[in-house]
Amino acid sequence: MREHILLLNLTRFGDMLQSQPLIQDLHDSGHTVSLVCLENFAPALALMRHVENFRILPGAKLLADTQSHWRNAAARLLALARDIRKKTRTGRVINLTPSLPARLLAKLLAPSPADVLGFGMDAEGFGINRGAWASFLSGASMRRVNTPFNVVDMFRRIGSAVCTPEITRRAGIFSLKTPSAAAFEATGVLLRQVERPADDMTARLRGYVGFQLGASEARRQWPVEYFADLGGRLWESAGLCPVILGAQTEKSLAGAYSARATSPFVNAVGRTDIPELAAVLGRMRLLVTNDTGTMHLAAGLGIPCLAFFLATAQPWDTAPCLPNCCCLEPALSCHPCAYGETCRHGHACLMSISPHAVETMILGHIRDGSWNEPAPAMRKQARIWLTAVDDRGFAALRSLSGHDAEDRSRWLVQQHLMWRQILDDLDGRKEPESGPETKNFLPGLSPAFREEVLPALTQAARMLALLTEQGMLAGQSVMAGQLFLRNCERLQQILDACRPLASLGNFWRELVRDRGGNMEETLRLTNLLASHLGRWEKAQK
Repeated sequence: MREHILLLNLTRFGDMLQSQPLIQDLHDSGHTVSLVCLENFAPALALMRHVENFRILPGAKLLADTQSHWRNAAARLLALARDIRKKTRTGRVINLTPSLPARLLAKLLAPSPADVLGFGMDAEGFGINRGAWASFLSGASMRRVNTPFNVVDMFRRIGSAVCTPEITRRAGIFSLKTPSAAAFEATGVLLRQVERPADDMTARLRGYVGFQLGASEARRQWPVEYFADLGGRLWESAGLCPVILGAQTEKSLAGAYSARATSPFVNAVGRTDIPELAAVLGRMRLLVTNDTGTMHLAAGLGIPCLAFFLATAQPWDTAPCLPNCCCLEPALSCHPCAYGETCRHGHACLMSISPHAVETMILGHIRDGSWNEPAPAMRKQARIWLTAVDDRGFAALRSLSGHDAEDRSRWLVQQHLMWRQILDDLDGRKEPESGPETKNFLPGLSPAFREEVLPALTQAARMLALLTEQGMLAGQSVMAGQLFLRNCERLQQILDACRPLASLGNFWRELVRDRGGNMEETLRLTNLLASHLGRWEKAQK
């Protein structure tokens, strides 16, 4: 049935862009889509496809009012909700932002709490995740070290309940609009403003390469001096002129690059709006970037990327949704670090991948469009992944450096299959496919890793089976109910104590919180989880 869908994405620039494949799914399923986004990302709407209408949320003003005049903030939010309902024919709401303000806005916009998919709020004002995939994403946002799905796929699965099955089984289509002629004209003028031009600039110039220096945190930024070194190398070896990209807030990084540069470059930092940034990227042969919104913008425009994933960043969940992009992680046992942890290694990951090694990778790609097998020295510096799509239409990674044999990599691959089965089953969309119940669930993993995971997995499976039995008796006496709750906590402790099972622990926490008031639904989900984990436990024997 054709519906009008109101989509909320109120987080980062890159997350907003990564909702484009879901919008494409909704459009191809026959729905119309309106989008609510933050004011500072509104210029990007000119690049997004199939958005019939949009509304802009003045997040900064609302936050300021909340801190000083909360009544004004409440009145402003209610007025905004009324205006959106009136002008966008609000029906079903898909909220991709798990924050409390976004949940509240979704409740205000939807005809009823049941009309919200993703992150909602119940009738009493408590946060609730509608759909198992939403529960998983909410838990994964707390600790993404064990997240085996790209954000694009998680967004798509949250909205899949209103999409046709054929659409949800295909690979996500991430295609942004071509920037306007005016934007391209403005960037043409910008690219002629070369700093440190060479005497034979015109004769030697063979194209441009984008450099995105900044990231959401300093510890996720490849060093500026490395970018400057790489820029000089690419100019000397291939005639590629770097174009430094970034927002106004990153001007200090551009200054640091300029102080170290010994060859031509263009400084576009703070000199483009979002459509003009897209036009600049459209003129690049390649983007070299940290894990940023600029990376996702390039992917949506079909511009190949070489991206660094440092500190907490990892390509398993935020790699560009474009096949044949190159993702580099430090080949360090401590990477990726967990959110909130203090680095005990002096941020060694920032310095571990050398400009010379990156130059070698880029030159091969510039020459024939492929990424060459890395030299042994490069394998010691970085885990090298190429973006791809698996046979189920999900984003995937292919190793160029042999690091797919590591425990972490094998475990993420196994979790991808594990969670796909669990979440689709819990959402009532189980599809026939081979799975770990038909073979060893932990193939190729080291004995040490198996010894860490298997006991906790066994305890969790047995505890879930016990909870299913106890839950049936919970309503018969206070003691039975208390025992059920104590064992829910014991299961949480078992999962939290095993780092490789962090995603399962976070998911269980979200599941209990969301469904705790409905014992029948809780028992249904507990029984399904017990069934999955029980089969995996038996497969090890």
